Amino acid sequence: SDLLHRDQNIVDLNDLVRYLESQNFKVHTFFNETNDWEAIKKATLNASIFIYSGHGTHLGIDEGFGGIVIGEFISAQKIANELKFAKNPIVLFSSVCGGAGSSAGDETDIGILEAQKRVIGSSLPFFLAGAKAYYANNYTGGMLKFLNKLVENSTLEQLFESTASPWNTVEINKSVTDKRLNSNFKIGIASSEGGGTSVVTKTVNGVTTTKTRISCKRYSIAYVGDPNYRINGSVVLTKNK
Repeated sequence: SDLLHRDQNIVDLNDLVRYLESQNFKVHTFFNETNDWEAIKKATLNASIFIYSGHGTHLGIDEGFGGIVIGEFISAQKIANELKFAKNPIVLFSSVCGGAGSSAGDETDIGILEAQKRVIGSSLPFFLAGAKAYYANNYTGGMLKFLNKLVENSTLEQLFESTASPWNTVEINKSVTDKRLNSNFKIGIASSEGGGTSVVTKTVNGVTTTKTRISCKRYSIAYVGDPNYRINGSVVLTKNK
């Protein structure tokens, strides 16, 4: 199932590339063997959108979720220190553990407070680097739907609410309290109820285990940023999973 998940991610990301190019965006792609942190930093400078799909990490500024994996582990602090955003882009996390709250390893409902912590941790380094907005979606095809509406000039808050409906419940949509973020920023997180079963695959120290468990409540769509944010040019899209 992990192989199928990776293959589906590649299909989804290629769909994003085709759509963005059809809208006259210049897209820089870094997939697996083409990933290079120095090249990504250079391409990112003038990006309007930065898209990441890959593993979530516990290399956050607050020692929780944060950072990305592009072959090498890039910590949240390294992102904050080394990425330079000239155009205040939106950062999009597509199916990243912790990015919207939930992680593949969660065996019970983590609760909204932990979900908020993870979303802030995932987004914070990009804001410190100059991003203006952050959105995460864990659903197959979910990011393409978001981009369609983003290019149509909807605001970030409108996009969060419309992509959360009707299959998710908006748990929070409120002003942020983290003093490291702009005072006009808001955070929104949407969840879906558990039920049924799911197959969980984990790899620890090179050992992979698979088990079936009851699906718990999932926090799968989130945003942080200026609720009135609208898009303005080029895209950096990275993939490693």
